[in-house]
Amino acid sequence: MAKTAAPKPLRVGLLGAGMIGATHSAAYLNMPTVKLVGVWDADPARAERLAKPHGAKVFDDRAKLLKEVDAADICLPTTLHLENIKAAAAAGKGVICEKPLGRTLADCDAAIAACKKAKVPLLVGHVVRFFPEYSALRETLLNGKIGEPAMLRLRRVVCAPGPRGAWYWDFAASGGCVFDTAIHDLDWLLWTMGRPKTVYGVGRRDADSLQDLALITITWPEGAIAHLESSWCHDSFATSFEVAGSEGLVEYDMYDSAAVRVAPTGQAAAASGKTVPESPLAKSPYQAELEHFVAVLRGEAQPIITPEEAREAVELALVCLDAVRTRAVIELPAAKNAARKPAAKQAAGKKKAALGARHPE
Repeated sequence: MAKTAAPKPLRVGLLGAGMIGATHSAAYLNMPTVKLVGVWDADPARAERLAKPHGAKVFDDRAKLLKEVDAADICLPTTLHLENIKAAAAAGKGVICEKPLGRTLADCDAAIAACKKAKVPLLVGHVVRFFPEYSALRETLLNGKIGEPAMLRLRRVVCAPGPRGAWYWDFAASGGCVFDTAIHDLDWLLWTMGRPKTVYGVGRRDADSLQDLALITITWPEGAIAHLESSWCHDSFATSFEVAGSEGLVEYDMYDSAAVRVAPTGQAAAASGKTVPESPLAKSPYQAELEHFVAVLRGEAQPIITPEEAREAVELALVCLDAVRTRAVIELPAAKNAARKPAAKQAAGKKKAALGARHPE
């Protein structure tokens, strides 16, 4: 019996060769279903470093790269997302875009509209959905294993993302630690708990001293309350969570089980930019995320995150920024067509609740 020929690898073009571009490039090396064929970046030498292990080409023209690929992986600063999403969509290419989807809701709406018009997939990299600890926590809540969620505490802190002058410290462009870092937890909360009712925050922001810190409190109509700590003031990356429910408690700290901990300082830290969490003992969540996105682009899976959900994460992050700036409690209007439902509330007490989108194996 003749063997069925394996499908040709998906041809991907990488737009952006910075920190997250390097992370995606490394993941593609372990994915036989993908061929990284080209890299485009403002810094040709940096692009060459990522292209070389793949035997890929360095492009100085985005349009030429887009002609040779099936999908564009956009790993550029946030304010450049819309322009490049539009270009990829106009070329008829599927789009993988690093979070956040855009710096404004108008940007998000325009990106979604461009991809719908071109009838191409738009996949947004909210990678925390692919971290097994956070996926397991969501399943724990949705299965009602600790009853009705009452208090959630999430912490995500990191060292300064690059030296003075790095684009991250242009707060108008990056949105600071809330928009770039806390948005991971905001997306997870929306995914798990649904649309919140109120937001309050305090923080400190000073680009000259390379400090940005925010403490955010979020409540839901059902009574649950969450406290988020987001910071660019620490010496290394760290995450943890603690969730108390009516029937139990679940806790996690990434360093309780870390086999290897690396915290670069000085020139090494400046070169690497913002720290990306890694696990030497398991498949990278970034690889799991990209494998899922490739399956979606091939028509083999439904996306775990929709563009509308990515937009809602941006909306909540903007509200958090306003709350930190004004130090006032902000009440979110109820959305008629909210992308999220209060899944954890619906599942409370149901030990065998049917889950929605699962973390892929």
